[in-house]
Amino acid sequence: MDGDQTPEEQVEIGESDETSKFDDNVELTSVFSFSLDQRIMEGCVISAVLEPDGQETIVAVSVTNKVIIKDTETSLNITETIRCIAAAPFGEGYDCIVIGTDSSVICYDVHNNLTVFRNDVPDGVNCFAYGKLGDLEEAIYCGGNCCIWGFDKSGANTYWTVTGDQVTTMCLSDYDGDGETELVIGSPDFEIRVFKNDLMRAELMETDEITSLAHVTSGCFAYSLNNGTIGTYVLKERQWRIKSKSNVSKIFNFEEQGLMVVVWKQGKVDLRFAHNGEVLSRDSVATPVASATLSRDKENPTVTVVCLDGKVKGFKVQKATNGAIDKTQQLIREFGQKKHNLMVRNYRKSCNRGASSGMELSNYEQEEQLTEAEKDRDFRIPADTDVAVVFIVSCETQLLSLRVEASHAIPIRGVLIFAEGLFEGESYIWIPPNEHQSRSVIDIPLVIDKDSTNDLHTKVFLGHVDSSVIYTTSIKKILPRFCRFTLLNKEFEKFFYMPTCFVKFKLSPRAIKLSEWVSESFTIDSSLVEIFDENEGDFKFMGLRPKHEKSLMFSIDPAEKTFTIFHDDIETVGAMVQSYSSFFQIQNMESVAHFPDVFKEAEEILEEMDPMTEVRDRLTAELQERQAAVREVLIRAEDAIAIDTIPNARKFYIRLKANDAAARQAAQLRWNNQERCVKSLRRLNKIIENCSRLRVGEPGRQIVVTCRAAIAEDNKQIVTKVLQYGVSSQ
Repeated sequence: MDGDQTPEEQVEIGESDETSKFDDNVELTSVFSFSLDQRIMEGCVISAVLEPDGQETIVAVSVTNKVIIKDTETSLNITETIRCIAAAPFGEGYDCIVIGTDSSVICYDVHNNLTVFRNDVPDGVNCFAYGKLGDLEEAIYCGGNCCIWGFDKSGANTYWTVTGDQVTTMCLSDYDGDGETELVIGSPDFEIRVFKNDLMRAELMETDEITSLAHVTSGCFAYSLNNGTIGTYVLKERQWRIKSKSNVSKIFNFEEQGLMVVVWKQGKVDLRFAHNGEVLSRDSVATPVASATLSRDKENPTVTVVCLDGKVKGFKVQKATNGAIDKTQQLIREFGQKKHNLMVRNYRKSCNRGASSGMELSNYEQEEQLTEAEKDRDFRIPADTDVAVVFIVSCETQLLSLRVEASHAIPIRGVLIFAEGLFEGESYIWIPPNEHQSRSVIDIPLVIDKDSTNDLHTKVFLGHVDSSVIYTTSIKKILPRFCRFTLLNKEFEKFFYMPTCFVKFKLSPRAIKLSEWVSESFTIDSSLVEIFDENEGDFKFMGLRPKHEKSLMFSIDPAEKTFTIFHDDIETVGAMVQSYSSFFQIQNMESVAHFPDVFKEAEEILEEMDPMTEVRDRLTAELQERQAAVREVLIRAEDAIAIDTIPNARKFYIRLKANDAAARQAAQLRWNNQERCVKSLRRLNKIIENCSRLRVGEPGRQIVVTCRAAIAEDNKQIVTKVLQYGVSSQ
């Protein structure tokens, strides 16, 4: 789909048989260009109407930390470091500029030349989204470190919730198609989280840091990753995705036309179909992109691309001016896709008849025409050769491997595996050190860092060493989410370490066959899966590398009808609880958790909060005194020069140097304390979220709400009880 990729990668990553119902005879057209004459900070460009009944204008942040407005001499000097910028219609018929810094959010009214509000955000603001969230009123939402803030036009705090990591990008989109918008956020931990009001509704695991999100249509949003991947989600299902060598700067949607514009940091500007990612038109700018904006004129929308060097170029989507667009490349891709689909269908049919998965149909025809002597001379591969790709667990080495095996002892000349986020460079190539060392069975070790499903696209190359022909086969294998654990046989119980932590909850009547969830989520021999349907006993799992020192155990008590998961990693246990509830469609579930080290850490952070706040206030006051002393001495020194008393001026400058050193030291102490406060708060938020994930639905939401209220009301002693027993125990 993208010009930076080979056709094979395009087929594997993004494919769609859907026929477009939208006009494909459109193109991107350049309509204007100019320069802002300043270097622009990456990601800090918006378009806004700053005067009543005025025109949209470009507002950007320069690398010197100034907010500049196109075609005016106006510039805003912000003393704090600016991280992001947005426009919000807080004025009467015009927009206010909302600025996110490393310690606050500032709303500025250009028309009246005043600051509407300024609110402290201790851990800084990374991104903005404006609009209506669920049943709440319209507000500006600020993404910070592990939390999200919402402020109305008066600056009142109308929304606050915690997340598992930094919020680097966000958008408002109707995720579930119910007519109400949800807040979709992206984080560096590879997860896309969806919030309905302040309740997390869904988590979508990706393969790299989320860099951009955009609403597409009801029930659909677009995303981009740091590794160059872009795509769309419809509910929890990925609709399509493609990958480029470039990184995305901005994504804009034209919902009525079914189109989207993707602006890449390296300068490409693509017009694509939103339903399958197909490229309709492409243009570019000459220099790297800082950011881009989309005008609000629905009848004649314009995409404005601002480069890092200040150059600006505008594009419109319109009918192709030179008649029909040349669709040669598009037709080639379509025929290539149809060929691929036909080959897959033929392969599936041949598999149903017990035939090989790797031989092409022409091989069968040629096989019938050759004599046995000719077959031996050409070292031909038998038509019924089968290639198996299976997961193998070595209990001795506690390692998961992918085994590739060819029947008839056919030598394997090479294996290519593509899997996002699993290998360095996202692909793995195996070739024998010497062609005469080729063998028919190979094991490829898999060391997995995250609990997430993954598609392994495997290409196997077969052929005798003396043959000039190599045959290929493509096989797709799905890596289960919790493949880092395998069920232990009694002979290997020496590798089991009894965990000290657990979560216990009631068995759901919906979970009739636990084996169905286990077989989908774990790497377990199919002959052993049925033991989970007995719904009684202890089931021990061994951790595989890199979790080889952490075991897992399921304990089912039929008398109390409880299910207990023993494991020492709270994040892994939370992922299992969410996977279990999602598989069996459980809406609400309470639980009791026992993670003593985590709860002790939370208590220590809570005990430190008041002293750290007091120290911060004292250091702030001291810093203000030092800064006032610097200003006073500086004024006196300038006055001494003005009245030509140079000896006094020299004394004042010596004193200024000492006061400046003291002020710098005070600022550094305050910064160190602030960093410690932010890290502690971030960790506490992470603990609260992890504990909320040990519950499902409303009980999980109440964990966050109750802990937040307890901290605000200085009732910190109940926090750990809530984390352990849930809200119903209070």
